[in-house]
Amino acid sequence: MKKLLHSISCLCAVLLMTACEMVPSVSFSLNPNSLQMKVGDIANIDVVGSATNIEWTSSNESVATVFHGVITANAIGSATITAKSGNTTAQAQVFVTGTDGATLRITPALISLKKGETHQFQYGNAYGLPLTWTSSDESIVSVTADGLVTALKPGNATITLSTNLESVTALVAVAHQWGEYSLVWSDEFNASKLDESVWNYNTGGNGWGNNELQYYTTRPENIRLANGCLEIEARKEKYENREYTSARIYSKGKKSFLYGKMEARIKFSGGKGTWPAFWMMGETGNWPKCGEIDIMEHVGSMDNRASFALHTQEKNGMNGRNWHGTHFFDYPLSNDFHVYGVEWCQEEENGKDCIRFFVDGVEYATVWENNIGDHDSWPFYKPHYFILNFAIGGNMGGKVDDAIFNQKRIMYVDWVRVYQRQEQP
Repeated sequence: MKKLLHSISCLCAVLLMTACEMVPSVSFSLNPNSLQMKVGDIANIDVVGSATNIEWTSSNESVATVFHGVITANAIGSATITAKSGNTTAQAQVFVTGTDGATLRITPALISLKKGETHQFQYGNAYGLPLTWTSSDESIVSVTADGLVTALKPGNATITLSTNLESVTALVAVAHQWGEYSLVWSDEFNASKLDESVWNYNTGGNGWGNNELQYYTTRPENIRLANGCLEIEARKEKYENREYTSARIYSKGKKSFLYGKMEARIKFSGGKGTWPAFWMMGETGNWPKCGEIDIMEHVGSMDNRASFALHTQEKNGMNGRNWHGTHFFDYPLSNDFHVYGVEWCQEEENGKDCIRFFVDGVEYATVWENNIGDHDSWPFYKPHYFILNFAIGGNMGGKVDDAIFNQKRIMYVDWVRVYQRQEQP
């Protein structure tokens, strides 16, 4: 019986060996075995040879996917496409460039981090060339040889990924950590005369670039301090070459600010043709490249409307493309005090500055840096000084109704205040 079992076992082993030898070997290849594609392209890979029940895989599906030999290019980079049949495999290399032929990618293009946080950039390198990672400011953001960034202090840094063929960039914005606002300067106008260590006078009647009708003077009839307020009075009277007089003061070269809350408590007389304003101009450069922030402009013929505006080199009143906003209230703005202000924020979100406009503490408009254009088109990275004036007529004031001068037309400024925040360590 044992001999019989042994004989049967030997017979089975021989038959199994014979069967294995009878299984034909699978031999196949892929054509083409190397593809260059652009993002969004679709291509076919053919199987050359005898193969059945093929299993298709991609080494990097973020770059290229495969379905029954159909390749879809998704992102810049390289991937290996593998076809497997039984124990045999064949491969093809896929190199994906951008639609414009770019061979590198880095994603995302913008990230925001807090101090101490890290982020691993994803990247594609179509040709597998040696890579170099650099930071535009290593004191703000450091980067390792494989694209891991660390936020070191608040600010913006550009990360560059490059080969000997090309380079791509991404922006890392490290958030500022601010304390509470505190008052850093004010003029309460409680003195007996204007503080000329802060304020300068504008004089003249040249239209001021806006076809204004008044002549600005330094006379007490037009400008004075009284009852705890700055008073600027517009008058209907012949003076020099004009039919109206008024006043305008500015703080250039004496008092300017970069970022913070800037506010003024103001009351003004309305009436058709009046144009009171509270605004800021850049300390350096000529208009409009210097930048202009119109915190409040009021047109007397539309008494319930407050206007705000920004002027830059690319977008300004001369080319009619300046950013401007308005808000219509349910009540007239003239003859009552209101607080007009802006909050001018540094790198508030994703490394971008913004300026918010307020009336009586309520926000009515916000402008982000990228609403104006690119970084070079945004001039609000430097100190700006204050201007207070009461214009008559002109491009915005419009036609004047002289009957309004049967009563005094006065712009009252109770105070101008500036609040700023200290950055936390």
